[in-house]
Amino acid sequence: MSNLNIQDLKPELAVKRDFSNSQISLKRDGTLIYFKEGKLFSPRCERSERFAHILNILKQKDMPELYGEMYIEGGNVFDVSSSENWKSCCFMPIDLEDKKLNYSERQVLLNQLVKEISNPFITPLVKFKDFKSGWDYVKKTNGEGLVIRNEREWIKVKALQNTKIEIVSHETGKDKGCFILSNGNRVSGTSKELVRQFNEIKKRGNKAIAEISYPFITPTGHYFQPRLTNLCEVTNEKMYSL
Repeated sequence: MSNLNIQDLKPELAVKRDFSNSQISLKRDGTLIYFKEGKLFSPRCERSERFAHILNILKQKDMPELYGEMYIEGGNVFDVSSSENWKSCCFMPIDLEDKKLNYSERQVLLNQLVKEISNPFITPLVKFKDFKSGWDYVKKTNGEGLVIRNEREWIKVKALQNTKIEIVSHETGKDKGCFILSNGNRVSGTSKELVRQFNEIKKRGNKAIAEISYPFITPTGHYFQPRLTNLCEVTNEKMYSL
């Protein structure tokens, strides 16, 4: 993707930042796809046949090598993975692969090319004048989040849901292992310190409650890309945040 490291930033921190010299755009919840050598690729394998309608448009317009997000309007990555939706997927180009041009130059050219294509399956970046207007749009539409880009850095700000749920056990692994939650979900131990805290709570005979952040719940009832952010301890029906 970008030749820069993509950082994650919490919304409460992003709102305090000055992004006046950055491009703020909507983050689609889909699949990263590259167009190169006349074919479509995901980070793992070729997807030319799966998204043939998108490939034909890009080839007919003689588009340069680029990458973007394959998505279903109002859907998520699981909708993109479903074969019944493949022919309905749209493609949002994000950036050109030509690194001889700087980021601003690539974006001007990319915007021009997308306009010239003038096809509803090839959509431009949804841009916002500032972080607040973008974040308001994300909350209103239940979007995945925003991406903030400039010549120096790329930042992701995701809209996450939060929940608290009991941890019933810890499954050891090579490093931090994972926690087994009371509803059958699993979440990474995140840090050795949180694993240590969990073991201490259990030694005291108390309940350990996980504070989990996640984008959405999958069709099978699992948290998608869950992240353990904190532990709480319940003793005599009182909860203490650690």
